Amino acid sequence: MKKYYFYIDDSGTKEYAKNKEEYSNKGNTRYFCFGGVLLEHAVSARLGENIARLKKQVFGTSDVEIKSNWLRIKKERDSRYLIPYKLSEKDLTKFTYDLFDIISDSDLLLISAIVDKIQMQESYGENAWYAPAIVYEILLQRIVQQVDYPDEVSVIIDDMDGATPKGNQYKKNLKEHHLKLKKNGSMLQRGINFQSLGKQSFKNSALSHHIQVADIIAYNVYRQFVEYGEAWEDSINKELPTYAWLEKLSHKFRNNDGRIQGFGIIKMPIINRIKWAIK
Repeated sequence: MKKYYFYIDDSGTKEYAKNKEEYSNKGNTRYFCFGGVLLEHAVSARLGENIARLKKQVFGTSDVEIKSNWLRIKKERDSRYLIPYKLSEKDLTKFTYDLFDIISDSDLLLISAIVDKIQMQESYGENAWYAPAIVYEILLQRIVQQVDYPDEVSVIIDDMDGATPKGNQYKKNLKEHHLKLKKNGSMLQRGINFQSLGKQSFKNSALSHHIQVADIIAYNVYRQFVEYGEAWEDSINKELPTYAWLEKLSHKFRNNDGRIQGFGIIKMPIINRIKWAIK
């Protein structure tokens, strides 16, 4: 029996707005995404060691949290990386490329799920599933199809606080959802075997190199849809416009004969199925 770990982080806001005009990239976002990285036990350990080694080379310590937003926004780059560690922009850029190289060279699998909240509301109205719930379920559908029983996969999620407008706790909701999937399987697609699904746990991303990788995946998929969301289901396109940083890791996403749509990047709801594949 092999032991696997699936690390998850999110990007975008969780709540629905009352009308679509209220969504914005700087406020309540149209898209919500869970990004994840699947690793076998031994590979997981090596990935952590390689990232820790790179951080120590660049920052002098491995206790540095990497977040996509902090690498992207100048104010955050200055306050979190450049000033405290006396780095230049060139140093930090090289670190980013080297980190992507480590991810690219590792024997891992990337899987991400994203919700278009406007389309969910248009399609399902008040019956639209809560965004974290829908992406969690469709992600775990793929995970248990990837990891066959008797192999087992544990799920580790970035620790989160806060509550829904109805007062339900995010973490409590995901814990209950996980247990229901283990017991009853998927409500959205019957017949999927969830026997390989192991325990769920939460961990502070500052203490996990692996969740920081999941943050990179979640953010890059999120940015793909912010920049080119309409193109995802536009059959006129012969080639999908791709966010540059996502393209660097596109070959690491779960796929079926190169097809990534529905396998490595799953969008809900599906309006027009386009079989995007990696060249």
